[in-house]
Amino acid sequence: MGVRATVAALVVLLGVFLPAGAADRAAAPSGSARTVTCSFSHPSYSGFCRETRRVPENGTAAAVCNDLLRCLNDVRCVETLCQATTIRGGWKLERMEEQEEKK
Repeated sequence: MGVRATVAALVVLLGVFLPAGAADRAAAPSGSARTVTCSFSHPSYSGFCRETRRVPENGTAAAVCNDLLRCLNDVRCVETLCQATTIRGGWKLERMEEQEEKK
C-alpha cells in the first residue's frame, strides 16, 4: 500500500470515527425561509470562499457560519466546501449576510 493510499485510508477512518462539523450541524427544516452567505478568507486561497446555507428555524446565522468555519479549520472535516478546497486551518470568517426569502 502506497503512502497516498495509507493517508486516504486514514482520512476515511478519521471521518468515520471522529466526525467534525457536519454531524454537529442541525439540518434546516424544509419550511425555513432564512439563508446566510458566509464569506471566508485564507492567505493561500484566491479571493473569498462563499458558502450559502439555510438557517435552522430556531438557529442563528452566526452559528451556521461558525460551524462552517470550524469545519474549514479542522483537518478531520471531510465536508466539501469552497469549491472542494483541501486547505484546512487558518481560515477567517470575514462577513455574514443573512437573507429572508419572500413568500
